[in-house]
Amino acid sequence: MDIIDSAAHLIFGKYVRRHIHRYEDQRLLIRKAGLGMLIEQYIAQTYFFSFIMALFAGFVGLLAGYYLLGNVRPYMLGVGTEIPWIWSNFHLLLSIGLAVLFAVIASSLTYYIFMSIPEVQANVRGTLINQSLPHTTAYLYAMSHGGGMNLIDIMKSLAQNYYIYGAAAEEVGYIVKDMEYYGTDLLQAFDRAGQRTPSKKFKDFLDGMTSIVTSGGDVSSYLKAKNDQYRLTATKEQKIFFETLSVLAEVYISAFVAGPLFLITILVVLGLVSSSSASILNLIVYLIIPIGTVIFLLLLNSLTNDNPKIPDFYVVEKKLDIFSHIPLKAGESDEEVKRKNMRNYARIVKFIDKVTHPLALFTNNPSHVLFITVPVSLVYLFYTVNEYINVANILYINSFNVLTVSIIDDQIFIALIILLVPFIIFDELRTYRVNQIENHIPDFLNNLASINEAGILLVDAIVMSMQLKIGILHSEVKRLVNDISWGAKLDDALKKFEFRIRTEMTRRIINLIIKANEATGDVKSVLAIAAHDADIQRQLKKERNAEMFVYIFIIYIAFMVFLFIVYILAAYFLPAMPASTEGAISGLSLSTAFDLDKYTLIFFHAAMIQGFCSGLVAGKMGGGTIHSGYKHSIMMMSIAYILFAFFI
Repeated sequence: MDIIDSAAHLIFGKYVRRHIHRYEDQRLLIRKAGLGMLIEQYIAQTYFFSFIMALFAGFVGLLAGYYLLGNVRPYMLGVGTEIPWIWSNFHLLLSIGLAVLFAVIASSLTYYIFMSIPEVQANVRGTLINQSLPHTTAYLYAMSHGGGMNLIDIMKSLAQNYYIYGAAAEEVGYIVKDMEYYGTDLLQAFDRAGQRTPSKKFKDFLDGMTSIVTSGGDVSSYLKAKNDQYRLTATKEQKIFFETLSVLAEVYISAFVAGPLFLITILVVLGLVSSSSASILNLIVYLIIPIGTVIFLLLLNSLTNDNPKIPDFYVVEKKLDIFSHIPLKAGESDEEVKRKNMRNYARIVKFIDKVTHPLALFTNNPSHVLFITVPVSLVYLFYTVNEYINVANILYINSFNVLTVSIIDDQIFIALIILLVPFIIFDELRTYRVNQIENHIPDFLNNLASINEAGILLVDAIVMSMQLKIGILHSEVKRLVNDISWGAKLDDALKKFEFRIRTEMTRRIINLIIKANEATGDVKSVLAIAAHDADIQRQLKKERNAEMFVYIFIIYIAFMVFLFIVYILAAYFLPAMPASTEGAISGLSLSTAFDLDKYTLIFFHAAMIQGFCSGLVAGKMGGGTIHSGYKHSIMMMSIAYILFAFFI
């Protein structure tokens, strides 16, 4: 990008600086979008890429005009032949005109896209800030209510954990940066953040904080009120989201299930009298349904992308050289050999632990099983399909031997089962475990708060909580207690506890408890706030799961209707048609190119492709992720496969 910046500045820098007053609105949008670029730099890059696209599109237009419009003559376009120069150079002029047209369209489109990016990015960032505001205000309220830290220290603590609390915590980090690096005071930093943020909610929050700090009001009470307000707003927004998702589900069923089904039915009837409808049917089955599903999934992802990636943990080893100047006595002659043997032994023990506990490895991260299933499925597919298709000449399939393709379909489906079923099993086991943990986290925190409120230290309260009903958390809490009993500090033991569980809820709550234990004297209040926050999250998740089940059920019903109609067409309607023109109905001229086996195979592919796509959509709606739809895809495809394999 340094080369692009330099080239853009060299070519367009002076022009942009002379006319920079035209882009004041873009300057503000770039700040709100957090692009980290100067307005001059961004506009210069916009002109540069527009210029590059104009050159490329112009070249394409010139080639298109030269090779595709060679047979066009002036009289075809209504141009006279009285000017010999135009007549003799008409092909060249037409090519140049097409190149100019392509260049103008490409440069204008590129300029519009680049100028729209800051606004789109600002809107996305504003949405992320609004989503994370409840968690951010809960942290601020808990730490301020516990006492022991002033507001600025709490904000610094929050900024250090922005990867846990989301975009709103990142905005707080910018406020801290203004105070620490630019010397602004708290009120001025609030004002600058209010101008910079793309979220109206966050700006209102900062305006309220400014009023509270200026008037000397109770910051903790204000944070509690805002946290309750944002929780209530989140509940209302979730209901609105359900309504939006309901509309999208109806759109998907109408556009990508019922619509293709209607067209397939019409094209089958037309295929009886005209062979040209088969190509349109192929277009719908093999292109429109998959591409339409991908576009719909991208739309859903923009609305339901509420599963941020949990960051990885990195262990940094540093060689201690503090006492390097102190001379040491020579050790035993084989001391270095012993150290090497110890390191090798540690590696062997780690490897044996992973080999002897493979299920734990796959359950913690289901994607690891793909390292096994991907090669196995590819090897299986190669050895089963190789005898039917010459891999060196893949165009052999263009002969469209229906029997061969049917056999290949069977092997592809089996390979897909080998690839996905193990991943589905381990992913479901992990999902079940995560759900059980998050269901018991609020009860566990309430127990800790009640025990700690009786005057018992947090460490002892954790030990005593093992005697209460905490479900699946019992084993993890037992390991936490063992870590503490073996001499680990409470903070380190809690961090290990969070690392083993690795859920979005526990990340925020365990981090809050660690910070409260380090800095505040009223841990019981922090525990009560964390328990309340976790309980609200649990209720919202239950409501969402209940609502999403309805949409998953609707998608299953829509697929079953699609499968039933396709099955009726393939099993009863087409075989009942006359096999030749001799048996045709009076007045109906049948196509001699009609192939029943070919149409049956296309129907089978339509059912399998529709099942796979519908499963992905069901998973995205129900679980919020595409990979959670693999089980639905396999289920729908299995139903379609069994129906066509055994009943047709």
